[in-house]
Amino acid sequence: MVLAGRVRGVTGWAFRLVGYWVLASARFTMSDETYDVAIIGAGPAGAVAAHCLAKNGHRVLLLDRAVFPRSTACSGWVSAHVPAMLKDVGIESAKMFDQPFSDVVIHSADFSKAAKPTFESPPGYLVDRAAFDGALVKCAVASGAAFQPETEIARIHLGESSATLTSREGRAFESRLLALASGRMSPLAESIGFPSLSGGSRWVATASAEGKQVKGPKVPRVAIVLGLDGASSFGFVRLYKDHVSVDVAWDGDKADATRALIGLCKALTGRKLIPVDLLDSAVKAEPMRSTAAAAIDMDTHVCKHTLLIGEAGGFVSAVSNEGIYPAIWSATIAAEVLEDALSSQHSQDALIAFNSAWRMKMAEHLRSPHTDVRFLLPLVFSNQPMANRMAAAFFFGDNI
Repeated sequence: MVLAGRVRGVTGWAFRLVGYWVLASARFTMSDETYDVAIIGAGPAGAVAAHCLAKNGHRVLLLDRAVFPRSTACSGWVSAHVPAMLKDVGIESAKMFDQPFSDVVIHSADFSKAAKPTFESPPGYLVDRAAFDGALVKCAVASGAAFQPETEIARIHLGESSATLTSREGRAFESRLLALASGRMSPLAESIGFPSLSGGSRWVATASAEGKQVKGPKVPRVAIVLGLDGASSFGFVRLYKDHVSVDVAWDGDKADATRALIGLCKALTGRKLIPVDLLDSAVKAEPMRSTAAAAIDMDTHVCKHTLLIGEAGGFVSAVSNEGIYPAIWSATIAAEVLEDALSSQHSQDALIAFNSAWRMKMAEHLRSPHTDVRFLLPLVFSNQPMANRMAAAFFFGDNI
């Protein structure tokens, strides 16, 4: 009896040891899919947020459904504020910004008038968006973030203490906190309780061409065509060496945006302001809804364990429709808030601070000018200081 009892005792301890080993193994296995912060979307906002958190030692997962390098619809320029902002968070970006532009002309919609604003330094840089996004992701990975391209998240479950993300293939990731940087009109945001994102009635359509057939200027040139609809709709033209693109930001119907792009490309070609005919590209263009300044009208960018950043949160300038600088800006603010939340016993209370933090810093940059643009247009072409102010509003978000 005593022997049998001892055998049972040894057996019990053996089973316990096996149990502990299995549990430890399970935890080790789960840790490969468990993170402090998961970030959905590896554009500028997601990649910069991932870099900021990973460099401070946090376990970060960066996900994107696309194959990298990826192409994306983008006007291909960034504000001159961006290099300094990236430097502040420890990203060396000199190679990303090798195409500064200062040659800017503002045209009236009928091209009868033109103004040439002056700048103390280049107001921005032309960028290859695929290369730019790829460089930022590389920085995030170098800082320690795990990157999962070609991974589309189909479902998000917000539990009591963490968020569980499930991909289309059924792979699950668990994270204490979550940042959605999944781009404009992302259905994921609505799926977890954020209101439908509305960016007003603006549509953006793009026509472009590149290659040896394009013989553009060696020095980058930029043109802004104001008042396409007699009001705030505009065209944006960029030319450099073997690339030319034309964007229309149209405040109205989607079909009218395409027609406006076609008309603008015809006018630019007819006046020999661009070195290649973009008519075919304009006809095939598929306008996308803009989320310009949509952040201003949103009640909150915070839900359970989650922040909404970048274009997914409507962080796009209303004046120029430029989204890279506001996206990165929102990401740096979000990273600070997420880091505070990770160290807090009340993480949700810490996350709520994001709502006031970004508004105090970014609201003026995002919103539309307080003045009706229609009344400003004549002054832009007759008054040099007003032309300079319009350019400052466009490239820097300054109030006119």
